[in-house]
Amino acid sequence: VRPGSPAEKAGLKTGDIITEFAGQKISNIYDYTYALDAAKIGQPVKTRVQREEKELELTVTPEVRK
Repeated sequence: VRPGSPAEKAGLKTGDIITEFAGQKISNIYDYTYALDAAKIGQPVKTRVQREEKELELTVTPEVRK
């Protein structure tokens, strides 16, 4: 998780496992890439992550890469 990134701003931490992004189940990097490509810049996206024994729902707002 890069400092200042949308992921960090949403509260994601190193070691979190993304299990769902924008309503899409994430099983592998290809699922994640497809879901991320479909997300609109600036629109908040519900994201489920597994952190240790807990499942969390966070909101990520995609930004243009700098």
